[in-house]
Amino acid sequence: MTKQAHKISKKWIEQNRLLFREFLDETDFPDPERLGERGPKFQYPEWLIMFIAILSVKLKVKSYVQIHRMAMQYWDQIAAGLDLKPISERQ
Repeated sequence: MTKQAHKISKKWIEQNRLLFREFLDETDFPDPERLGERGPKFQYPEWLIMFIAILSVKLKVKSYVQIHRMAMQYWDQIAAGLDLKPISERQ
């Protein structure tokens, strides 16, 4: 069985990340900073996790390891403008 390569252009990620953020803003999607009223602050914004999920569906990536590998490969585009380290495989 041949190994399938999952590829997407970096430009596509940048454009769709912008469109995704605009959509969330337009629909007043809540962007919580913490779990509940007193819970710990989230290290990564919820929209960022959702965008990684969208990319994994687009690329037909199924396992956690593959999703992590994809996120690492495109981290500069996924987290552009954010001062965040890549999400660990465990997270």
